[in-house]
Amino acid sequence: MSWRVIHVSNVDQMSLQLDNLRVMQGDIDVKIPLRDIFAIVVEDLTCKLTSRLMVELSKNNILVLLCNQQFLPECVIHPVSGHFGQHRQMMKQLKWSEDRKQKLWQFIIKQKVHNQMLVMKRQLVEVHRVEKMAELTTSIEPGDNNNVEGQAARVYFNSFFGDGYTRSNQNFIENAALNYGYAIFHSAIARTVVAKGLIPGIGIHHKGDRNPHNLASDIIEPFRPIVDYFVIRYPPDGYLTKEYRINLINLLHSKVMVDRKSQTVIRAIELCLNSLFEFFETGKLERLQLPNLEKLKLYEP
Repeated sequence: MSWRVIHVSNVDQMSLQLDNLRVMQGDIDVKIPLRDIFAIVVEDLTCKLTSRLMVELSKNNILVLLCNQQFLPECVIHPVSGHFGQHRQMMKQLKWSEDRKQKLWQFIIKQKVHNQMLVMKRQLVEVHRVEKMAELTTSIEPGDNNNVEGQAARVYFNSFFGDGYTRSNQNFIENAALNYGYAIFHSAIARTVVAKGLIPGIGIHHKGDRNPHNLASDIIEPFRPIVDYFVIRYPPDGYLTKEYRINLINLLHSKVMVDRKSQTVIRAIELCLNSLFEFFETGKLERLQLPNLEKLKLYEP
């Protein structure tokens, strides 16, 4: 299974040499086997990428993120041809019942709020706030039509950033860090969605007309607290340095519990998506495998 996440900055050119990614900068010439690479994050706007390399990266289902001047992912490269049984997978997805979608969304939000609560406990947030989160998890209905997710988010983020905090405040450096981390996770999930032969634009709950990855926007929810925990524990100092951005990218290597086993986030994403098929075929919620942050271990190089 591929596992390397390559961060590219201050590089002259990337090309293909046999079955390796070749990275060149001045006299430095590095080669990395394609079979080891899960994702490449390109932050250097002057870096040259050969067409032959891009074709092979696509064939190998390697996630390629091209970042803008603010270092946020701007372009995601996906293969034209996907899973070997893509038509069969797509037809199954189109038949997913609305009733099971509603139950799945309820389960996803319950796990998200539970993971948020675990982050609060780790950071020794006041007991009454943690108890409020526990209370909210019991009131989440299929489809979460009462928007308990939003109520929990208000309690959660205000516990760390104060009552005046909003996620839309672009001047708040923690929001920039959260957005960067979320974008990396979202892209990693979108890559796996495509690799599984699913239709990325058809979500479980999200239905954004301009969102080509609604399904990834659904699956990311219980994973978000991993990024939250890192940013809360290690807040950025004024701006997002290269080192800080690399640490956010490396959160994909953090360990979480899935089905009572420790897994990297990359592996947890795959297990989560595999379990979706089982749930929609059987209707059994116990088949779902979502990340649990009870024993979260951040990646340490």
